[in-house]
Amino acid sequence: MAQKSHPTSSLHTQNVADELATMQPPLQVVVVSPARPLHEGAASYLQVKTPQGQLGIWPRHTDLVSGLGIGLIRVGNAKGGEERFAAWGGFLKVTGNKVTVLVDQAVRESEAKEQEPAIRKELETVLAQLRHPASDAQFEELLDQRLWCQSRLRLAGM
Repeated sequence: MAQKSHPTSSLHTQNVADELATMQPPLQVVVVSPARPLHEGAASYLQVKTPQGQLGIWPRHTDLVSGLGIGLIRVGNAKGGEERFAAWGGFLKVTGNKVTVLVDQAVRESEAKEQEPAIRKELETVLAQLRHPASDAQFEELLDQRLWCQSRLRLAGM
């Protein structure tokens, strides 16, 4: 049986996911750290890093609660732009079109760019300590610290 495709003449962007997302009411996204609110407002999508991998949230996503890993958070707006953060840990809750992201630690893109030399130095220290960890627990913590440094550097280089 031949697979049916969506009629391209009815699409504006040639991408079914984009069309579905733009036809829906926007997500209402709140991103908060213990130190401060990071983002609040309408969004066309949200992408976060969970312990299981990347997770994308679009309008009309099913309700869920998930832990967050170490990585980037991307909040897309209707005009095609993105607001980005590096985050370490926390939780995500999706209820209807409302998404709440509570992060343990986070930095904005501008902060990562300002802190880039210090982050590079921190990464060098972590990499040196990874050569001879004192215990398995320290090794796991150093791997997390390395990923945190790499996430902030990736954010700074965007």
